[in-house]
Amino acid sequence: MRPEGPQHLSRHTYVRLTVQQLWENLPSMLLASLLFSICWAPAFFLATLGLWMPALIIGVAITAPGWTALLAQEAEMVLRTRSSIRIMFRAWPRFWARSVGLGLLGCLPLLAMLLTLPILSHPQVPLVAWLGLAADASALLILATLYLYAFPVIALYDADLYTALRSALILASRHIHNSLGLLAMGVLFAFAVFYISPGLLFILPAVWGIFIVNNCRMVVDEEMAQADEETGDQ
Repeated sequence: MRPEGPQHLSRHTYVRLTVQQLWENLPSMLLASLLFSICWAPAFFLATLGLWMPALIIGVAITAPGWTALLAQEAEMVLRTRSSIRIMFRAWPRFWARSVGLGLLGCLPLLAMLLTLPILSHPQVPLVAWLGLAADASALLILATLYLYAFPVIALYDADLYTALRSALILASRHIHNSLGLLAMGVLFAFAVFYISPGLLFILPAVWGIFIVNNCRMVVDEEMAQADEETGDQ
């Protein structure tokens, strides 16, 4: 079912409405962000200790479903005048299997990259190592772009894993500028966490998430409107 928002999203109103919704739902968003921090904190802590495998396992099993639950909570915020934090608690188990499936897709290139990085510290690095690292980085970039749509498609439309990936591939390829903009925002937030304060990790993911949710709503509406026009022309 296609969700309908109380306000019309378009490329002209996207930023303004998203910021407005962010401000209007700030207390709920901060609470949801705090709950999401419980999902990413264990994986982050293990990663800082260099325990990459346990961090990866926890990231896939806990953080990925937590991200979908956060997006589901934010979808409720922007689609309804009122929302309950219980949405997030219900969404985590409901979307767990599909979220883990998405998380597992990123494991192979990430593991390959982690295995390749120590080779770069050698005095002479073989060309194949650089090629492998470039391939892993490219795969992760492609997956990150697909994740911008696959996770919110699940959260917004309760899609199955195959439909979410197929929709993500279509939306990402047809709306490249939107994808690049959201990726740039994520990189900017990462720099803010690194150079300004790690405490921003407790806020910025939720801010990024609401932009991702509204972008997904907007591009899906555009695709639906275009499909309706083509059907009408026939």
